[in-house]
Amino acid sequence: MALITLVRHGQASWGVENYDQLSIKGTEQARVLGRVFDNQAKPFDRAWRGEMERHKETAQYCLAEMHSPLMAISHSGFNEFDHEEILLNLDKNKYATKQELMHIIKNSSNPVKTMGIIFSEAMQRWQSGFYDAEYVETWKAFQQRCIQAFTEIVNDSKGKNVVVFSSGGVISVIIQSLMGLSDQATFELNWSMVNCGVTQILSDSKRHNILSMNEHQHFREYGVNLLTWH
Repeated sequence: MALITLVRHGQASWGVENYDQLSIKGTEQARVLGRVFDNQAKPFDRAWRGEMERHKETAQYCLAEMHSPLMAISHSGFNEFDHEEILLNLDKNKYATKQELMHIIKNSSNPVKTMGIIFSEAMQRWQSGFYDAEYVETWKAFQQRCIQAFTEIVNDSKGKNVVVFSSGGVISVIIQSLMGLSDQATFELNWSMVNCGVTQILSDSKRHNILSMNEHQHFREYGVNLLTWH
């Protein structure tokens, strides 16, 4: 059996031109998680990550705090879906560009709530399958990619302790496949995923047991202001 630890990346830089980088808080989250892992008795045998900068940086800071010699192996299967494409496809007349979309959100009375409403509607449109021709990667293709990546890791990691640095959407889809969740429930799970939260799965090629999901007690123990969702 392999113990697969799935880590959502630290807080990214929402609201700036380059979202795909850790914020100052996201960097600290990754470091705190690394110290938590370092206190565990069993080190990781192998590390994997998605190709995005926020995955790379989270792995880098986390493993450095563990004093681990591991270098996280890049795997495109653990990349997040293109949230900008999904948002902009909701209404191309209203949200023609990323800049226009961000302007609407930032100038609303409650930017976080507005973002949540728009993102929920955009995800429902993408997940419906009725508009697949408008997306580079369909919802079904994204699901298949995530499950295939997870299966490859399980098959490669028999008897090993493995960590994977990825994103909330990827982790939610993996959980969906193991628990038989609906697409709507999977979206809601994704929305609740904590930055640098931990999900652990004990797996072989036939059996998969979820030991913990979206674990984040480490941030409640290390002071305030490190618990974030987006």
